[in-house]
Amino acid sequence: MPRRPAAALATSGEVLRLIRTGEAVTRADIGRVTGLSRPAVSLRVTELLDRRLIVEDNEGPSTGGRPPTRLVFNAAGGVVLVASLGASRAQIAVCDLAAGELARADLAVDVEEGPDVVLPLVMRTWEELLGDRPVSLVRAVGLGVPATVEFAARRTESARIMASWTGVAIPPIIAARFPVPVFLDNDVNVIAIGEHRAVYTGQADDLLFIKVSTRIGAGVIAGGEILRGALGAAGEIGHIPVRDGGGVLCRCGNTDCLDSVASATAILRGLRSRGYEVTTLADVVALVRGGDAETMTVIRDAARMLGEVVAGAVNILNPAVVVLGGDVAEAFQPLVSGVREVVYRRSTALSTRNLRIERSRLGPGAGIVGCAHMVLDHVLSPEAIDSSA
Repeated sequence: MPRRPAAALATSGEVLRLIRTGEAVTRADIGRVTGLSRPAVSLRVTELLDRRLIVEDNEGPSTGGRPPTRLVFNAAGGVVLVASLGASRAQIAVCDLAAGELARADLAVDVEEGPDVVLPLVMRTWEELLGDRPVSLVRAVGLGVPATVEFAARRTESARIMASWTGVAIPPIIAARFPVPVFLDNDVNVIAIGEHRAVYTGQADDLLFIKVSTRIGAGVIAGGEILRGALGAAGEIGHIPVRDGGGVLCRCGNTDCLDSVASATAILRGLRSRGYEVTTLADVVALVRGGDAETMTVIRDAARMLGEVVAGAVNILNPAVVVLGGDVAEAFQPLVSGVREVVYRRSTALSTRNLRIERSRLGPGAGIVGCAHMVLDHVLSPEAIDSSA
């Protein structure tokens, strides 16, 4: 590996990055990669050891004589608190510094009750999940919410949807109880990050995640990174209008938005209008398994409308893989098959030549994984490590 100028890789944060990625795992490696002197390497390694960000491992391979002391990232050197909120459910967890789940709770919530109700519940749950771990171990907090999020400002922006959350600066509320950096993003963005990092890293740098649940949204991974857009509004496919939607009024104020005609809410409404007494998706699953023709018609209609919007997204973004997640996609293989059929028929030949359309492999756990990585990418970055020294 060529020697790089010491000035380019002189900080403790950059040394930690080299250790985390495996580019340099001994003091000699660090000196060779960075060009730093032995005393300079020793100074930075000692700082990272003192901050419990790395540990020494004397079990390294030897080529003769005493084996070199390996430097290993210490995932147990702290924890992050994460929560992925949906419209009616929340996954709340404590994770280590490698995004490993240490404790988790899945709760029923109603986000429409507002931040004054939901956020205290989330914070109480974090305290319970921490158990005997001291709060001083907490290094950061990450939260995914089912609303448009202005990421840089770390606040929700949803004038008609989740109205009670609109303009709320969530980080100061959480930081009052947990005085650490707090990060906020759209729930589907963090799920997309989770799916990509846990399943598709090294396989697909361009991924489109579609969540089909109580609502419909998308998260876009482009070049291996989440695409948020200029203000954080990227991925709002739920509010793209569809043809032949029947004039359904969407909660955003427009008519025939995908969210209002193909979501779980829309499927239940469609069946009720046909005289079925259904209250949950489990009722719909039972009808599908029983081969009910009317139910299959409703599912196919939802798949067609969803497929048409996804086809447009595929033409624009040219992802390597489209991942369908959320309650509806996980419950109904016919919906996934219907979306796949429409996308391959309506998208361009080149954009679908190697395209894969798959169901989520992580399920509800994707939001936890994604939140943890969102947080860790920031707080363990070289810049953050150096600024917090």
